[in-house]
Amino acid sequence: MDKRKLIGILIIIIGLIALIGIIYVVFFYNFTAKPKEVSQDKEPVQQSKVISTQKQPQELSDSAIITAKINQSGKIKVTEDDLKRMAAAFAERFGSYSNQSDYGNMRGLKIFMSKKMQAWADDFIKQDRAKKIKTSIYYGITTKAIAQEVNKFDKSTGQAEILVKAQRREAIGTANNATTFYQDIIVRFIREKDIWKVDQAEWQ
Repeated sequence: MDKRKLIGILIIIIGLIALIGIIYVVFFYNFTAKPKEVSQDKEPVQQSKVISTQKQPQELSDSAIITAKINQSGKIKVTEDDLKRMAAAFAERFGSYSNQSDYGNMRGLKIFMSKKMQAWADDFIKQDRAKKIKTSIYYGITTKAIAQEVNKFDKSTGQAEILVKAQRREAIGTANNATTFYQDIIVRFIREKDIWKVDQAEWQ
């Protein structure tokens, strides 16, 4: 056979193979598929689990503790320790605020207040807003409960009084420019429609 014919046949065969390869790549190869990598697949899942567990302590904050306890009706036993924890959590949230937070501490706690205290909070916010206090210079207080004492706990009448001893930090201008002082607060509870609610919170 002539060498030229042989070379021509080889060229045609190679061309056909290349054409088949091109057709396969274009029509059948899955470009979106990624190779399975065990370490890379598992790492994001583990990271998401870490993130979710890190959020849990924040979600179980003061307000969550109050929610868990204060929503118990009178038919479920509420102990003095329960009210002490509720009072401490309420005092921390109630006593932590700034002149730039738009009374978020009170508005966020209204669900845990009796009707009488809700009316008091609404009136306080209304009167304080009317003063139109300047908020260009930051002012804020953070409160941390350090001890609680039961002054009164009467299940029959649905009344209780808890003394909360608190550490407070007052900041002016910046959060770093803070001074620490100690102050007590009396938190009084009533059982309203079989639910324990804060009826009064009075700083001493």
